[in-house]
Amino acid sequence: MAQGNFTWQRGDITGDIYFDYLRPENQDPVPYLRLYLMIDGSPEAKPVKGLRVLVYGTLAELVYGHVQKGSRIGVEGHIQMRSRPNTTTPVFEVVAERIEFIRNIDYERGKQVIAELKQRSKRNGSASSDLEAVKLILETGEYAHDAE
Repeated sequence: MAQGNFTWQRGDITGDIYFDYLRPENQDPVPYLRLYLMIDGSPEAKPVKGLRVLVYGTLAELVYGHVQKGSRIGVEGHIQMRSRPNTTTPVFEVVAERIEFIRNIDYERGKQVIAELKQRSKRNGSASSDLEAVKLILETGEYAHDAE
């Protein structure tokens, strides 16, 4: 994470949760999750409707297994800006590096995802980050991911 580019937001998931795999050329697929948060405002500031949050890698799989529309989560990460094709309007989004599950979490479905990650790690043998993620989420209910 870039120094000085840090954000922590707490909000409720609104709208659809999109999960897919990015398929970079000549590389393994990367799990990808996109969701939108509604963040309550303060008396001095209006609420934020539709804060776009992106999650990558094992963290994306873990989050997708646990959350649903209406789940409240805490997101720690950094802000990125990128250009969209065919428009001059930039997109601002938060890239999550750590997620905290707060309310309305589907722990049963999450346990299934954790079991699948454990099995995949055993089959692949080299997926130590999957095992580390599973251990951490079982111990604390949250997962930190070091983004490069």
